[in-house]
Amino acid sequence: MRQPVSSAAGHSRPPRALELLERAIGYTRASLVLVTDADLGRRTPCRGWLLQDLLVHMDDSLEAMAVAAQATSLSLVPPAPPTDGADLLDSICHRARGLLAHWHPVDAVPDGPVALGDQSLSRELLGAVGALEITLHGWDVAESLGRPRAIPPGLAMDLWPVARDHVTDADRPARFAPPVEVADWATPAARLLAHAGRSTRW
Repeated sequence: MRQPVSSAAGHSRPPRALELLERAIGYTRASLVLVTDADLGRRTPCRGWLLQDLLVHMDDSLEAMAVAAQATSLSLVPPAPPTDGADLLDSICHRARGLLAHWHPVDAVPDGPVALGDQSLSRELLGAVGALEITLHGWDVAESLGRPRAIPPGLAMDLWPVARDHVTDADRPARFAPPVEVADWATPAARLLAHAGRSTRW
């Protein structure tokens, strides 16, 4: 019988969003530094997206995450991204490096929810969802380059509750593909990716 993925051993409480963001960015930056301008036309696991499309999306998401650390609302209109490939790579790597500075120190991050259109999310939840997105796209980038990098088991387990509770049927097929079947003995990373509609056989 398939067992649910639980939080990593040794945690007495779920990791805070800042911790998840640190680990997600560490994992994803190792994929981003491999990208060259010549790679931008590669296909990605995100159907219909080339690597440049994915990086434009990541650039916007990282900026939104930085704003969310201090703002009470987020715009649903993304800013215009850099059009030059090298500038885009510089922008996204700069945002990835600088994101955590916006969330430090934790005591300086405002309390209260962040308005997103007609919805609002707690800042902690927004950070955790952001860490999930950053991690998934870090995997996407590595896959696009033909240099797969497994999501660390502990990070996958800690992100599982976020994915389970916040990647729902309402998100499919617009934001996520349908879930992928995995074996009962699949790794935590494989289960996380499958729930997010990703397969290593894309």
